[in-house]
Amino acid sequence: MKTALPWLLAALSGLALALAVPGLGLAPLALVFPILLLEALDRVEGRWRPWFIGWLAGTVFWSVSSNWVVAVMHSYGGLPQLAAVGVLLGMGAYLGILWAVAAAVTALVPGRLRIWLFPPVWVAVTVLQRFQPYGFTWNDVASAFTEWPWLMQSLPVWGATGLSWSLVAAGAGAWGVARPGSRNAGALALATAALALAAAVAVSPRPTSVGRGVAVAVVQPGTTLEEKWDPSMGREVADRVWGMTAEAALLGADIVLWPESAVPYSLENDPSYREMVEDFAREFEIEIVLNSIGPLAGGGYANSAYLVTPDGVSPVRYDKVQLVPFGEFVPPWARLGFTKSLVREVGAFTPGPSPVVLPASVPLGVAICFEVVFPDLVAREVRDGAQLLATLTNDGWYGYSWAPLQHFAQVRLRSAENQRWFARAALTGISGFVDPTGRVATHLEVGQSGVLVETLQPMRGLTPRARWGDWWAILCAAGSLAVLVWSRVFARRPGSKRSNVQR
Repeated sequence: MKTALPWLLAALSGLALALAVPGLGLAPLALVFPILLLEALDRVEGRWRPWFIGWLAGTVFWSVSSNWVVAVMHSYGGLPQLAAVGVLLGMGAYLGILWAVAAAVTALVPGRLRIWLFPPVWVAVTVLQRFQPYGFTWNDVASAFTEWPWLMQSLPVWGATGLSWSLVAAGAGAWGVARPGSRNAGALALATAALALAAAVAVSPRPTSVGRGVAVAVVQPGTTLEEKWDPSMGREVADRVWGMTAEAALLGADIVLWPESAVPYSLENDPSYREMVEDFAREFEIEIVLNSIGPLAGGGYANSAYLVTPDGVSPVRYDKVQLVPFGEFVPPWARLGFTKSLVREVGAFTPGPSPVVLPASVPLGVAICFEVVFPDLVAREVRDGAQLLATLTNDGWYGYSWAPLQHFAQVRLRSAENQRWFARAALTGISGFVDPTGRVATHLEVGQSGVLVETLQPMRGLTPRARWGDWWAILCAAGSLAVLVWSRVFARRPGSKRSNVQR
């Protein structure tokens, strides 16, 4: 039992964080996961066991928090139920590698220093998920606390990365306080996390408005994927969207947002459809932001967002930059094992070169689908002049699972980081509006259909997070290196107390 205890603690650590993030949303458990993981590391020895401790914790976290992968792969990927479970576990094991790295690096230093090393190294390593070969960042610690306004107030300064660090640091400090040999270090770590959080809240800038409010509508037709893919339903699906757009115009909307894959037509390849959209915008004197497949001059296709004004289709379009792995493209490292994407319209998309702000009546930054989980992409649009933000998505793949809640939480984080109103149009939900503090103004739940109209105030100015990028992640990487250097160089000098530090 004693031998099995560290592995049980590691598994419970991953489970605690999985239950804290949106889904069950038991947010305080996010403070428990570092306690359990550090205790597990303290109870093992050897070079490789810390790697496996971290890997187990990460695998459990991803397998539980992303359990919706099973339904997606079974229902829409055509895999048997057991094979779909295997895909989930394989994904969890792959993403868990970064947890293994964080645990192994933490284990390089003795017990007291782990209190200081684990929070920054864990944050710095998990930020790597935004980049290839992963390209999938989801369910950070901060996402568990979107309903805690006083914590969200810190996001304009240091972003979700900084808030995640402070929460993990608080958990690590609590672990230290509970240990006889590191109570002072634990108390100091707790105080440091609290003071840093308080400082971030205190210096957070106030949002600055510009111009008049703009009436924005989001359309949620509630079209299921089965309806969307049924050729006989094409006309009915489109008529539903046309009707909701007319309703939005009659309610006074200036800009109407359609969700991703709202209608089964291509704006570039179907002249009659293009003419209908242009006539509709002209007749109702509105701007329509819609999603369509965008052909590229050099061949291939992009997943694009178009702006249609009373004067016609804008020549400026946004081509999605961050594609969904195995949904919109197959990563190079996986091409031997996978031959198709889940996307049925096209086999593979080509990513756009960079974010583009649409020249609507108010400069509009757009994220398509899960791009909203990439904070630097949204911040780039704000630096490029976006005064409002919008995201067009199709979460119909996920049904009533935890995924729509997890996805929507990311909108709230990005809104607070950049102090911009964020409008979200989702095919099946969750659609809604989030204010510049991350508070949900109004929304439609999964499974509902309807139109929401809200007057949004354009905002200007750059928060520290938007202006300087993810500077806290860089600080975490530097801090991790500093602790390692201290442990390996200074703490080894004659007369140091390193040998008295308990593991």
